[in-house]
Amino acid sequence: MAADAALHAHEAWMRLALREAERAFGMTGDNPWVGCVIVSPRGELLGRGHTLGPGDHHAEIAAARDAHERGHGIVGATLYSTLEPCSFHGRTPACSRSIVERGIARVVIGMRDPHPRVNGAGTLILRQAGVEVIEGVCEPDVRRQLGAWVLEQHPDDALGRAQALPEQQRVARLAEIYGVDCRTMEAFFAAHPRCLDRHQRPAAPPSA
Repeated sequence: MAADAALHAHEAWMRLALREAERAFGMTGDNPWVGCVIVSPRGELLGRGHTLGPGDHHAEIAAARDAHERGHGIVGATLYSTLEPCSFHGRTPACSRSIVERGIARVVIGMRDPHPRVNGAGTLILRQAGVEVIEGVCEPDVRRQLGAWVLEQHPDDALGRAQALPEQQRVARLAEIYGVDCRTMEAFFAAHPRCLDRHQRPAAPPSA
């Protein structure tokens, strides 16, 4: 019962993060539109934020700054992010390291970032620093929200899923998974025919 109650609470906060992410749609350039909320150990909302423009704060940092502006400390708090915090310094510093430095005790994510330089590296940084990490909360909803971004920026994610599906089911099934219409998926496959062939090609036998 306690586990069910905890999961229900995690899902409720993640859905608030999903609503926060909607505020970033169309404003983030080639970055994903991510939402984040930070919650106290007593279950109080401390701060919320979403991804800003390219080179500006990511959702996790925006939420931390919002908490600070409200006069709230976030040491020991739980951070909910729709997407795994980034792990490398690009146009902005790595969010996973900033989370550690700010004393967050637990991070709950919706889905892993398919970026090849992140994809598990962000959660690894957190865990190695002693931060509790919970993954996969509301994951199907997050993937549908970010589906257009994944298809455009990280097509290998969809191409990898496609190879596990019967050809006649690919368009409809992946349209459902990524929250797009079938016409969009048909255009996606038309744009990546050789990539799909590469994903389907069996591995070469080992040389003698």
